[in-house]
Amino acid sequence: MQNDRDIELLKQRVSRLTAALEDVNFECQRLEIINSNLDFQLREANRELNQNIAVLQSLEEENERLKEKLKEFE
Repeated sequence: MQNDRDIELLKQRVSRLTAALEDVNFECQRLEIINSNLDFQLREANRELNQNIAVLQSLEEENERLKEKLKEFE
C-alpha cells in the first residue's frame, strides 16, 4: 500500500512539474516575441537616429558655408 501511495504522489508531482514546465515554455515564447518586437523597435530607432545625424551634419556644413559667405560681405 505504501508503494501505491508513493507512486500516486510521484504521479501528482510529475503532473504539477509538467504543468509548470508548460507555463515556463509559454512564458519563454511570450518573452521571445517581446524581445523580437523590441529588437525591431531598436533597429528602427537607430535608423531614424542615423538619419537625424546625417541631417544635422548637413545643416552644420551649410551653416559653416553661410558663415564663410557672411564674412565675405563684411
